[in-house]
Amino acid sequence: MSADINNHIVRRHYTAHSGDNILSQVASVICIVTPDSLISAGIHPSGEILMVNSTQYVGEAWNCAFIENELLDEVLLADPSIIKVIFVATLKNIIIPATLFSGEEAAYDWLNAIYYCEKSEKMQVKHLGKSDAHCCYAFPENIEQCFTKHIGEAKILPLNYVHFHNGIHVENILQCTLTGQYAVATLHHNRLLHWHHTFEYSNAEDIAYQLITACQSFGIDYLVFPIRCTTINDTQSEIITKLHDLFPAMEHDKMSIASLTSPEWATTIHLFQQLNSCV
Repeated sequence: MSADINNHIVRRHYTAHSGDNILSQVASVICIVTPDSLISAGIHPSGEILMVNSTQYVGEAWNCAFIENELLDEVLLADPSIIKVIFVATLKNIIIPATLFSGEEAAYDWLNAIYYCEKSEKMQVKHLGKSDAHCCYAFPENIEQCFTKHIGEAKILPLNYVHFHNGIHVENILQCTLTGQYAVATLHHNRLLHWHHTFEYSNAEDIAYQLITACQSFGIDYLVFPIRCTTINDTQSEIITKLHDLFPAMEHDKMSIASLTSPEWATTIHLFQQLNSCV
């Protein structure tokens, strides 16, 4: 792993192994965009995560000029044809069960009533497949236009989509994905969705409070309930370590961690493996 700081830009890099030809082995690319970051992962045909390049802008949220510059300069994004999907991490999202869903316009009204969406924001609805629910979310329209201009055919999905794609395959799981600003958490119990929340956090204790409260509200023992945490880059690795101390049943892949060149990237690699399974 390496990290570079240049004015208002912080760059972090992961590579699975050294060698000049690693970029040539990339067959597909998955991106995550947050209010202050763009993270790109290069993936081998076998599914191995070969590279992760994370760039954070220290300044105003959803800076379109920053995103556009990264789309032009990031080596993993040089070939738009291999970019499969862009996952959007936004605080403005709601999950609507199928029994309450009455169309996109009604979903937009609900989202706007809860978060107040600016006219400059694009609201979208995504069906969550076998979870039998919809995600309604919003992010700046100029960011979407920027992706459309430079990437074109890549899908755009909410980041929390991965929790519903993977959660239905596990009987009991509490999933938590950390960006630099907030956490996305989803609780499935007996293969049913019980709870979903996107919240801001400052430390591991903030996250633990939300997860413990969710478990207790459904009579679940958080000390033994399976919990899986993932991150968008290695900057959250210390928080993950603290959460491991608070949640003994938190899952982690010891084999993959042992084989990584930079173990602090383990939860990020796990996240991109999960995202790749959604494509």
